[in-house]
Amino acid sequence: MDIGVEHLIDGMEGIAYMTAADGTILSIGRQNWNRFARDNDGHGLVDGNGVVGRNMFDFISGSDVRETYSKFFAAIVGGRAQRARLYSRCDSPSVKRELWIAITPIRNGSSVERLLIQSLTLSETVRPPIDLFDFKAMLEKTRKEKALPILGMCSYCQHIRYPCGSTDEDGHWIEAEDYYRRGGNADVRISHGICPSCFDQQELSLAS
Repeated sequence: MDIGVEHLIDGMEGIAYMTAADGTILSIGRQNWNRFARDNDGHGLVDGNGVVGRNMFDFISGSDVRETYSKFFAAIVGGRAQRARLYSRCDSPSVKRELWIAITPIRNGSSVERLLIQSLTLSETVRPPIDLFDFKAMLEKTRKEKALPILGMCSYCQHIRYPCGSTDEDGHWIEAEDYYRRGGNADVRISHGICPSCFDQQELSLAS
């Protein structure tokens, strides 16, 4: 990796990282990446430990979400789109965080060799802690208790499919706060997917 490119990424706004065309993470913008990791109990990820050299698709939960990103990558690498931009949420237990995620090709002549991915924070709102967004604890609970009911969560807007155990045919999507107000709890297994409104939005996210 050209050291000049590494310095460029490090100086970018938001969380920025570069991948190969197949999604392998090549470099990160360390300054903002490390700050975000430390602020969100991700000390093991500082300086890209356990991340650089791996494929970004290893870190995406939900087959339909991976499929969406794969579609974006294929369209950009194949020249059918110039870039992609999508709305997303990245909540922690005590913070509601709204983002724009931009995917931009880095070209060598006519071919796309790398992709720059940049997450820009639109807003952060402090709130009372919500256990559902303590993903490390939720994952550990899932490993220990296999019989927990399944709760759908949209990977983009992080709305909850209510009631617990429902499908898109018989449930509806609500904010996590409303889920708790209606008697919900964190004794569940999270199944990441895409709610209908975010699915429609992702279909419009590629720019030609």
